Amino acid sequence: MADQTERQPLREDINPPTTASPDSVERDQAIDESSDVDGDFAQLQKTLSQKRRAEKDCPESRLQKALPFPFLPNIRPLTVSDAPSCVQLENAAFPNPDHRASPEKFQYRLTTCPELTLGVFCTVIPSQLPPSCKLPTIFTARPVETDRADGAVSVLLAHIVSTRGKGKVVTDADMDYPKDWRTRQGKSADVGHQETGGLVALHSLAVLPGLQGCGIGQMIMKAYLQQVKNMGLGEGVGLICQDYLMGYYERFGFTNLGPSKAQFGGGGWNDMVFDLSGKSE
Repeated sequence: MADQTERQPLREDINPPTTASPDSVERDQAIDESSDVDGDFAQLQKTLSQKRRAEKDCPESRLQKALPFPFLPNIRPLTVSDAPSCVQLENAAFPNPDHRASPEKFQYRLTTCPELTLGVFCTVIPSQLPPSCKLPTIFTARPVETDRADGAVSVLLAHIVSTRGKGKVVTDADMDYPKDWRTRQGKSADVGHQETGGLVALHSLAVLPGLQGCGIGQMIMKAYLQQVKNMGLGEGVGLICQDYLMGYYERFGFTNLGPSKAQFGGGGWNDMVFDLSGKSE
């Protein structure tokens, strides 16, 4: 906004009538300056309005609108006791049943390699939720503390579940699991998790439908890639995805290697790989 204390000097080549009063001169100057003031004010209002719209549409704002409770996330590796919530999450997030992991497959993966998983949880008091709040995973949520008076539970909002593979890309063998895993007593199998594999085979990135587009998927993926890199858990992270998700994973640094040979869930996948070796840098 223009500073009204800075008056423009009268032009010396114009001699105003001697009858002009100081008030008329000041009015002329005030009118000249008001156009600048009005323009600056309009620009300021426009800038503030744009800022408010941007803040209103940011992921954090959309997330808080979607949740009837404060978003105070607890991000931690999953345990086998989280398997029921993982099943509920995928049932809600993946429309195609063929793309979901079975309860037994979750049991296997969370028992065999929990260090390759990550979950985003929030503490919720069920009795304080409005009837309109639909959280599919609240029915399988575990108590935050035993005998807590308010009955607070830890609700799963998003997860990543992976195993190790020996190839350069994710294969059908990686997507499978040994059906006799409970009696193998740690012996290796041709399918499922490969303890000495260099590829982290990412099987599932799932976010509750009502929270998709609010930044949770981005948050957990960035945290997961950093965790895998810091812990030295592999040379790369691989996954298979449908065409419409290739751009999404490329934003995290994944490289598209073309159509995948994997026929899991009916096929139609693309091989995506995130390099952890540092060779591409």
